[in-house]
Amino acid sequence: MSTSGDPAVTPTATPTVTDGPGRALPPLTSLTGGATGLAASWPQLVALASAYDASGDRLRDWAGEGSRVLLDADLLASAPLAPRTFAAAEAAVVAACAGPEGALAASAAWETDAVLVRVTLHWLRESDELVRATFEAVDLLAGRAVGFTLTASAPLWLPGAVVVGGAAALLWPTLLRPALPPSVRRDLDRGLTGVGRLTEQWLLEHPGLVQHLANGGGGLLDGLWDGLTPATPGGPFGLPSSTPDTESAAGLLAGLYDDRTGVAVPRGDLAVGLGAVAPATLAGLLTHLQQVAALSGPDGRGAPGAVEVQTLRGPDGQVRHVVYLPGTDDLGTLPWTQDSDVRDMATNYLLIAGESNAYQDGVVAALEQAGVQPDEPVLLVGHSQGGMTAAALLAQGSPYDVTHVVTAGSPTAHLDGFPAGTHVVSLENHGDVVPLLDGEDNPDTAEQLTVGFDAGGAGVVGHHGLPAYVAGAAALDASAHPGVVEQVESLTAAGFLDPGGHSTASSQVLQVVAER
Repeated sequence: MSTSGDPAVTPTATPTVTDGPGRALPPLTSLTGGATGLAASWPQLVALASAYDASGDRLRDWAGEGSRVLLDADLLASAPLAPRTFAAAEAAVVAACAGPEGALAASAAWETDAVLVRVTLHWLRESDELVRATFEAVDLLAGRAVGFTLTASAPLWLPGAVVVGGAAALLWPTLLRPALPPSVRRDLDRGLTGVGRLTEQWLLEHPGLVQHLANGGGGLLDGLWDGLTPATPGGPFGLPSSTPDTESAAGLLAGLYDDRTGVAVPRGDLAVGLGAVAPATLAGLLTHLQQVAALSGPDGRGAPGAVEVQTLRGPDGQVRHVVYLPGTDDLGTLPWTQDSDVRDMATNYLLIAGESNAYQDGVVAALEQAGVQPDEPVLLVGHSQGGMTAAALLAQGSPYDVTHVVTAGSPTAHLDGFPAGTHVVSLENHGDVVPLLDGEDNPDTAEQLTVGFDAGGAGVVGHHGLPAYVAGAAALDASAHPGVVEQVESLTAAGFLDPGGHSTASSQVLQVVAER
């Protein structure tokens, strides 16, 4: 959770701004972190407290000067000659130094303010952490209760489900459904379709609940295990399950898959239309990423694992690189169906768990294959799993100088943070459930700006699709919010965005594949 949800800083895009003829840019619905976020204010508050302390010290020094003035030899020598003015002068010095409104009292006031600022800052941070920990505990307990109930009650519902489900699978398509009148079959099909649409609509309208369900994933696994032996604490064989958070639950699921390494294979036969064009805007970056994602083809039947390394050379001769990382190619990977596809469910679990994975290692291999030098700045742009990989490479380190990351529809809250001075822009479309699957909001940090927007989309897939994120990026390009402007200007100053078209660009496509 974050304490930076002040609606006064929530930006919105005006409906008069358009992305092409007749298309209004999606409104920005939330903004967390970045240069204008709460975390960026912490150092300023600490500096303010230090300034108050320094002011108090100076005032106390001035009060000490008063004692020296009172004992000044010339002033004391004037006492017999002008006793009244001597007394008035002494009284004025005492009042200025030690009186109710003197320097000593002011010194105490300034130092008290310094203490109050530090205490307030401490309790703001503590309360933020307390709220986060409370949600963690509640979600964990709720998930555990659901899991325990499912398995503990399995002897009651499982036999019936197996019998009914098996009979339905055998008899429904061959005997029962053909026997129904056509009108009944149509009504039934519409009803089932309607149930599916209602479920999808519920997911789109209750993203917060989806996030809490994901956050309770560790408790769910623990509950499922313990429910197998409801009368015996500790689970089957006396082996307790301990997955206290989403990360550990993902790590447990990842353990069901084989370990693999990622390698990068140059694909000179593949090209991206925008490969020779330097990106000018955030929307241009995501449009380019959309073209790279298309190389995988429908359902990953083209070149799954394809990534692009685009090299930009500015008018100053500086070389920099933009790496485009598409998202998951195969969502249906099971432990016994693993193949060379690197962008699969096993990688998703490993990324959430914060563990090394074939995609992440393969991207590093692709940078090496492309001839990127360790001192050349790198921008990573990723959608979904690609954004998770980009953020992990920045947070966990790599042999390359990654300075900027742009993520679209990617869960990144599980990461421990990003190096000071780096820039991360995370786009999240309202109704897209994928960024919520790490169970938490992105933290409010100075390095990461998380921008929510409402671009809509056709169902769950449409809300997560790159076209929605291209529209959201266009809204950021048009935004005048200081936090957004700072990020875009940083990308431009680093040479990754070239609105003037002064940089030259070349491109290499590589295919990252997994090897056992």
